[in-house]
Amino acid sequence: MNASAILNVSRRIFVTGAVLIALCLAWPKVPSVCAQSAAPLIADTEETQQRWELFRAHQAMRAETPFSQNWQFIGPLQMTGRVTDIAVHSQHPDVWYVAGASGGVFKTADKGNTWQGIFEDYPTASIGDIEIDPQNPQTIWVGTGEANILRSTMAGLGIFKSTNGGESFEYMGLGDTHHIARIVIHPQNSDVIWVAAPGHEYTHNRERGVFKSTDGGKTWRHVFYKNRSTGSIDLVIDPSNPDTLYMSTGERLRYRWNDPNPGPQTAVWKSTDGGENWFLIGRGLPEMADCERIGLDVCRSQPNVVYALVNDLSPNPDGRGVVGANLFRSNDHGMTWERCEGSTAIGRIYASYGWFFGQVRVDPNDPETVYVQGVNFMRSTDGGKAFTNIRGNHADYHALWINPNNSQQILVGNDGGIMYSENGLETYESPRTLPIVQMYNVAISQTPGQFHAYTCIQDNMGWRGLIDVSEGPHQAKWSPWERGYGDESGRHAVDPTNPNLVYAVNRYGTGPFRFDLTAEDARSRRKEIAPDFGTERRRGQWVSPLTMSSHDPKRLLYGAQFVFLSNDGGDSWTRISDDLTNFDPNKQGNIAFSTLFAIAESPLQKGLIYAGSDDGLVHVTDDEKNWTSISTGIPADTVIASIEACRQDVNTVYLVANGKRLNDFQTYVFKSTDRGQTWTSIANGIPGGIGNVIKQDPKFHNVLYLGTDLGVYVSLDSGLSWQVLGQGLPTVYVHDIAIHETEQVAVIATHGRGGWLIDLRNIYLSQLVE
Repeated sequence: MNASAILNVSRRIFVTGAVLIALCLAWPKVPSVCAQSAAPLIADTEETQQRWELFRAHQAMRAETPFSQNWQFIGPLQMTGRVTDIAVHSQHPDVWYVAGASGGVFKTADKGNTWQGIFEDYPTASIGDIEIDPQNPQTIWVGTGEANILRSTMAGLGIFKSTNGGESFEYMGLGDTHHIARIVIHPQNSDVIWVAAPGHEYTHNRERGVFKSTDGGKTWRHVFYKNRSTGSIDLVIDPSNPDTLYMSTGERLRYRWNDPNPGPQTAVWKSTDGGENWFLIGRGLPEMADCERIGLDVCRSQPNVVYALVNDLSPNPDGRGVVGANLFRSNDHGMTWERCEGSTAIGRIYASYGWFFGQVRVDPNDPETVYVQGVNFMRSTDGGKAFTNIRGNHADYHALWINPNNSQQILVGNDGGIMYSENGLETYESPRTLPIVQMYNVAISQTPGQFHAYTCIQDNMGWRGLIDVSEGPHQAKWSPWERGYGDESGRHAVDPTNPNLVYAVNRYGTGPFRFDLTAEDARSRRKEIAPDFGTERRRGQWVSPLTMSSHDPKRLLYGAQFVFLSNDGGDSWTRISDDLTNFDPNKQGNIAFSTLFAIAESPLQKGLIYAGSDDGLVHVTDDEKNWTSISTGIPADTVIASIEACRQDVNTVYLVANGKRLNDFQTYVFKSTDRGQTWTSIANGIPGGIGNVIKQDPKFHNVLYLGTDLGVYVSLDSGLSWQVLGQGLPTVYVHDIAIHETEQVAVIATHGRGGWLIDLRNIYLSQLVE
């Protein structure tokens, strides 16, 4: 070998070595180097198949119900609920598809003046993502299961596809993912789709990570999987090279007493072969052990520019709190990152909810303009060097669409609905007609002709609406609702003898409060009437029980971990129980757990009181001091969601248990005829839907109403058999039911579609005939 050849070999060795050294230096400090999945084909699990069977049975029962009167929407529309995604095709910028966290999918072709629900009759109304096929604006993909996993997030049932602009959808699989964070469609090949799934919210499962289809969704392969608690929370594609994708992972599992925690699996990944293989990219990003959710975006016009929004819970170097949210930028396709100078300004944008937020969007036409979303909404026009706050119509931001053909046209989604701008958010409009309000409860006054309905609405506080049934319960009218009287979660009780006296308990059991609506000013109208916990710390549920006795409207029952009783409208309270929960100090975190969720007093015997907890315990007392556990026969660890003491027989009581947080979708409804000593399931004939509330008709005591995650059922024989109640109700999560005793109507609170009313006269007529 001559000297020249030796020199060339030496150069090649030197260059190769330098490249290897550079790659090693660029490699992040994480234990895993690569995650190449065996990419197995994904089939529906037995649980998914069962959920579908139950839903189809529900549809069949609804079609045959003898109680076919229509449900009537009664508002409110002054505000709306959480929007999780917005999809618009660039060829049709006035046609919008909007996803509700638990309200389904809506479409508008007139900029939000009118809306059409297009995902009304499917097994779930929880939506994580919407994507429109770039090649065909008629092809719409919907990923079910909100990915933000808030306390009231509902599980989805896979991915759906429409080829007719949303007129109908076909189920395309991935049912056991439960939550879908992102759908990505190949910009030139509609048959290639990727899905990022965070996985089950409360239980470990394998159906997490990234899934890929190359046949238009007919089959799916699992192309990225880390472990049974790590999920994929964001996924973006390089539009100039569709084989290049970026994806973020994190711990997406929560316990009933904790929000999701940061963990070592938080990371940013890259694939250059269409998702078949993945490698970590992290040089310049922080150590991830203390980091939460990561949001990603790629600039369409300059795809070498990639942004990552990282929430870092490591201690702040200045000793004050934690680092918080930081924006990182890469100019080399994600291989190296730099922290943006303006990150200090956005540090608190998440408050303490870094697992909940995490959306970043870069202007498709300008890599220097970037938006970050959290409690607030902020924008930088200089590549992240400085940020300004955008004053919007609400708080808590989750969605953003920028027209790639006109960056001035922007749509924003938050917990109050949407914002629309045609001038780059200098000004905006807020359509207020999107009916995706997330109610927790409903209580009504018993006034004739017209009555008020009270409710607590997620992120929108307490509201009341005037419902007019003076022309008959089949043609109810409603006025614009008004704000006040309660919190974003809680319960209400209205004095049946004095409609101007209203009680409310706020989130985590704060209060209760008494409202005198005749008072001249707001300050004197509201009075806190909280009981004294002494040296004990209140442990109240997000939706805490507050019950008014049928024996005396001044007699109130309130629950946290204890039951409190007042006989004077809340002016004084007596603690009448010890801790009635299955308290375990190892199961205490930043979410209240081991709390009371349901309390009921017998309308036939004063002092016969039942209490149920969120950890599966039920107790009873008949002397207001000595309590007996009656939990045997109730599914362990379930939430005792509702208790109804019978109006006809003093020994009979009804109970609903909810297994949502145990990944249990069965309907649990029980009846006891011996004050809870034994329980008998009365769920036979109910095809499905997690149970939330049971009520006995105040006039015909053998009539029961059951609210589930699919709708409302009615029994005419004390639970021996059931029918679907009414028509026209979409798939909804029915959280509460109130019955007007003289106007013959029922009102329901749905978590995702607002309030609804139904005429009960044909039910009453059937009872009179019998």
